Amino acid sequence: MSDILSQEEVDALLSAVSSGDLGATSFEAPEEEDSVDDEMPLSLYDFRRPDRVSKDQMRTLQNLHEGYARQFSTSLTNFLRTFVETELVSVDQLTYSEFVMSISNPSCIYVFRMEPLEGLAIFEINPSLVFYIIDRLFGGLGRPFEVNRELTMIEQNVINRIVQRGLFDLRTVWEHIGTFTPKIETYETNPQFVQIAPPSETVILISLEVRMQNASGLMSICFPYMVLESVINNLSVENWMSSQGQASPETREIMEQELGDVCLNLSTVIGKTTLTIRDLLQLQRGDVICLDKPHDSDLIVQVGGKTKLAGRAGLIGRKKAVRITNIIEQEVPGCE
Repeated sequence: MSDILSQEEVDALLSAVSSGDLGATSFEAPEEEDSVDDEMPLSLYDFRRPDRVSKDQMRTLQNLHEGYARQFSTSLTNFLRTFVETELVSVDQLTYSEFVMSISNPSCIYVFRMEPLEGLAIFEINPSLVFYIIDRLFGGLGRPFEVNRELTMIEQNVINRIVQRGLFDLRTVWEHIGTFTPKIETYETNPQFVQIAPPSETVILISLEVRMQNASGLMSICFPYMVLESVINNLSVENWMSSQGQASPETREIMEQELGDVCLNLSTVIGKTTLTIRDLLQLQRGDVICLDKPHDSDLIVQVGGKTKLAGRAGLIGRKKAVRITNIIEQEVPGCE
């Protein structure tokens, strides 16, 4: 334990401090081994709006919906009977209140559910694009309306078919992440009446631009974070790339039906031998060429130039035939 100062020592210390004669020992902070460079660029981070979806997952969402834009372009082209080009504009992460404020009033807003995921999402189409589609489907030239108004019941039924087709394409694209069934819940025109998430909730906004001959407009899909929370880990680039090789049962069945009608060349190799140019030039009718296979061995059967089967030669009536004796799982080296 340290010694206790006496009254005389305390008085001497106070007088030295008041006169300034007390020599203070300066201590320097030890230099850090890894000092921060003053010129290092700094990035702004808003703690009130934390990024809940990583850049890797955002990149996967961008790749996912680039494919969706191409597929939906084909669907709209067939539906409207005119060339339609759909391009992914951006994939943004923002709050739900910011998304609501960006929507015009009135607008064409469809609230849908991605079963079995919890929560609701939004499929929104700009009114200028909606009225172009309606005019085109009703026999017009595809001219947008100058006055923005709410849709009638007949117009809603027409646009409902477009949205259902868009959700079907969305389901097809999302098969690499999981099996989902999009289902339309409600239709709204005023964005203030659509409360699918708290105002401060993080949402993922996919913005698409639809371009046609006489008009263009924006279409957006909004996913609240709570909808994607259960599958957010599947949105990494590694998982998405590994799932590209896995096809759904429906896709596999379609591929099998398409491949079933493909014609392939099937040939049987009786045997092989090697001849010099001199012997080849001296060949005449009636000469016998010895092959490299015994007369009672299986013949090699090739499909499309690849060794796949083994068989025995024979006759069916007046036609030569090969009876399959074995299926070769791996190609035999030197059989091609």
